[in-house]
Amino acid sequence: CEPAMYLLSVLFLICATLCLWTDLDWQVNGQVDLCQSNCVSADRLTGPTKMQQTKQHPWAMAAFPTKQKGFCQLGCQLFYTEVPKNTTCKRLCNYFYRYKITVGYNDLAEEAKLECQDGCEIALQVCQAGYYCDEGIMLPCPAGTYREPVTDVSILALEKATSCTKCPYGRYRSTNKGKSADECTKCPIGTYANVEGSVKESDCQRCPAGTNAEEEGQRLCKCITPGSCGSIIDDNVVFSNGVDYYRESIPFIGRW
Repeated sequence: CEPAMYLLSVLFLICATLCLWTDLDWQVNGQVDLCQSNCVSADRLTGPTKMQQTKQHPWAMAAFPTKQKGFCQLGCQLFYTEVPKNTTCKRLCNYFYRYKITVGYNDLAEEAKLECQDGCEIALQVCQAGYYCDEGIMLPCPAGTYREPVTDVSILALEKATSCTKCPYGRYRSTNKGKSADECTKCPIGTYANVEGSVKESDCQRCPAGTNAEEEGQRLCKCITPGSCGSIIDDNVVFSNGVDYYRESIPFIGRW
């Protein structure tokens, strides 16, 4: 019974892998690969988790740690193909490796289940680009932010997976799930944005009088001529301390 259970587990793994891989978005394949490679790495992020209810003879005992890393690798795929939430991923592991036998316990199946759950934990830590992972769930980066993919499992790289980065100065992003700074749109020519994390084009301010932005994506505008900033026209100050009086607020002066 025990060998048969093991063979069924391996067969299920092969079938599930083929089916789940076709459902994965191509953009997450890199993170799945990173997760699955960590399953067989000496510096594995999580696990291997040892079975807590292993029974002695006459029950069959699974070898620990297992050589079958495919169970962990399946957890990596389950995390990204279903609701990207750790508890959901682990429930799927429990469901896929459920069993009901007369002796009441199967060490091989328990090991497969725990390995799969370890894969869920590793997938959460490497997280998908355009999302941030915190408190067991993967959430999309909001507008005005982005997050690049984790390319290794160093401490610094994994820490970046827990938060998103604001779009740089001179750029904005109106939708969520940004994956790089290049996906933040540059402010148009003649405008600037001296703040990070802008979310709409109107956050790009028009250059004040006497200044200009000749290229897209500028943080600040440049003086058109050495004396054009702080210009005075007809004894009226038209630009001072960042306020464009001439364009924005000078009232009508004269006769009707």
